[in-house]
Amino acid sequence: MHWGLALATAIGVLAYAGLVVIDQRHGTLRAEHVPSSIGWYLVAFGGFAVAVWWNERSPIDRRWLWAVPIVFRLLLFTTEPTLSDDVYRYLWDGHLVTEGVNPYSNVINAAELDPYEIPARRLANNENLSSPYLPAANGVFGLAAALLPSNPLSMQVVMTLFDLGAAVLITKLLAIAQLPARRVLLYLWNPLVIIETAHAAHLDAFMIFLALAALVLAFKPGRPSEYGSPVVFSLAVLTRPIPLLLAPVLFWRWTWPQRLLAVATSVALVVPFGFSPAGFGLGDTTTGRGVFGSARVYSQDFRFNAGIAHWLENSIGRSASGAIVAIAMAVVGVITWLLARRAASPRALLRLSVLPLIAYVTLTPVLHPWYLTILLVMLIFATPAATEGADRWLLLAPWFYLAAASPLSYLTYRNPDAFAELGWVRWVEWYPSLALLVFTTFWVFFAVQAEDPTNERSPTARPG
Repeated sequence: MHWGLALATAIGVLAYAGLVVIDQRHGTLRAEHVPSSIGWYLVAFGGFAVAVWWNERSPIDRRWLWAVPIVFRLLLFTTEPTLSDDVYRYLWDGHLVTEGVNPYSNVINAAELDPYEIPARRLANNENLSSPYLPAANGVFGLAAALLPSNPLSMQVVMTLFDLGAAVLITKLLAIAQLPARRVLLYLWNPLVIIETAHAAHLDAFMIFLALAALVLAFKPGRPSEYGSPVVFSLAVLTRPIPLLLAPVLFWRWTWPQRLLAVATSVALVVPFGFSPAGFGLGDTTTGRGVFGSARVYSQDFRFNAGIAHWLENSIGRSASGAIVAIAMAVVGVITWLLARRAASPRALLRLSVLPLIAYVTLTPVLHPWYLTILLVMLIFATPAATEGADRWLLLAPWFYLAAASPLSYLTYRNPDAFAELGWVRWVEWYPSLALLVFTTFWVFFAVQAEDPTNERSPTARPG
């Protein structure tokens, strides 16, 4: 093992062991222990930076590239999810699915659900709402509940398996994009990904796995793969809607039968729940009953850790701000769609997918740290190929800075009896990120003009 790899490994082991010690001693990484947890996270991020630097200087052997971050994940399996309590909602919804109960029909504390009581029910968040998760998400929750004990560790293991599966798919897409396979380290070793999956068991690991599978299948020739792509993409969107932002890119990889299949799959998964007494919940702004009921309540009432959206709402009001954000997202989507039609290679298409994801991250009114993970994945394909300048690494700077700073938002949970956002946290997270975004965009734009564009064309590209 070379010294750079040894140093990155030692820093990582120290950092994740520090989180384990906090959890073992105090039973939580939150409350008054949040500053210490964030401190160890920043140490882990320092080790990650060393690993990225060393991997480009002296490529890490594939065995170490995978083994070390798997050890990091195994260490976090000894912690109980406390930086987020979403896992208990997963367990409760999955339990209802295995009992044949529609998770959209009743709020958690409804008396009708008393016969199905399990410990996770008392720990699940937003007890005044029905399930906020879409059908594909509840499907994986139900499958986990049917096969494994209903405890947090089960979900940590399940989501980490999807997380590692996503890393395998990233290596396949790196090959398709003609980029070095070693760049998977940007995902595998990333502390944000590791903590939000192996510790917090967030659903985004499953969503990302499905979204990447849809992309891999879209680039593979042959009918089974081609028709698998829209089906898997629909499952990704019906896990969490964020992968819908990839639709402008995938549109040009699909034929009209494939596009219609994606729509039909989505309808087939959602409509059956609309026949329940709760319906779709499109008009429900109080109890959140129905497939989309809780989503309406969240989008209407919940705000957290936002940047541009927060400042817009404070300046011109929520309605006007929402309209501006919607228009901006639509414009970015159309621009991406138009550019994707002319993209000459899979690499160019994968890079275009970053545009709507950046718009989402910068404009969303709610940004939990784990919401960044899908953007961090797609940024891997923006890194330079052999014939491209190192300036392209600058494109990652705003978002990896934000990934390092975003856990500061957990300081909101220092006092369990009075959650409150801290203004200075928003400044530390967003001002440098947005400044870096402006600077790196202009810098790389001018640098790219001098690059040799001949490496962009690929025989696997499908003309628009």
